[in-house]
Amino acid sequence: METASLKDLLREHIELKGLTPKKIADLAGIPERYVDMLLEGDTAKLPPAPYVHGYIAKLSGILNFDKETMWRLYQKESLLRRSGDRDRLPNNRFAARKVTRTFAIGGVVAVLALAWFGYAAYDAFTPPSLAITVPGSESSTVAQPTILLQGKTDPAYTVTVNGSELYVAADGTFQKELRLQEGVNTVEFAAKKFMGHETKVIRHIVYVPSVQDVAPEAESVKPTPKKNGQSTSTAE
Repeated sequence: METASLKDLLREHIELKGLTPKKIADLAGIPERYVDMLLEGDTAKLPPAPYVHGYIAKLSGILNFDKETMWRLYQKESLLRRSGDRDRLPNNRFAARKVTRTFAIGGVVAVLALAWFGYAAYDAFTPPSLAITVPGSESSTVAQPTILLQGKTDPAYTVTVNGSELYVAADGTFQKELRLQEGVNTVEFAAKKFMGHETKVIRHIVYVPSVQDVAPEAESVKPTPKKNGQSTSTAE
């Protein structure tokens, strides 16, 4: 078997498998140009010997040939590229390395940055908080024609009542005096974030005027009996 050339044997095994050099390179995880160099016998431009030995071992697993026989052919036919002390495989990249101060600081900064972006993403996609204190229940009945609406949210949010924007204090509180119509009054509170997420709260306020707030009807006048030929009127 060693009388044949390396490139001829490789071509023969590839043809038997019905594969292409590109497919072989993909399966073996080898750059396609190195497979082409082996098939052309152009060994001068290949990497150092330990790398080539690894390539041949990978190819043997796919093409079912004896890797040591092929390796001897390669040694015989090519001028091995030796690099002295550097003629070895790269160091294990998973081996423990000494952590420098700069690297440690960079790692801490990266972790903090990821945490901040995570919080920002969470905050951006969660609805804003909105608490309505007055009126405290979904439906309520009042006897006064006005009511002082009150609530609390984050001061960074925009708050509206029935579409009208309100001033939000630094502590997040807001209020608005609302004049009521007799009967059911629907009040819509809304808090909106800069990113567009919004929270709405609906309150129904029933205004029933008290007795003293109702306008008295006009007093009726009754005639009194005539005295000395004159008649007078008395109001009821």
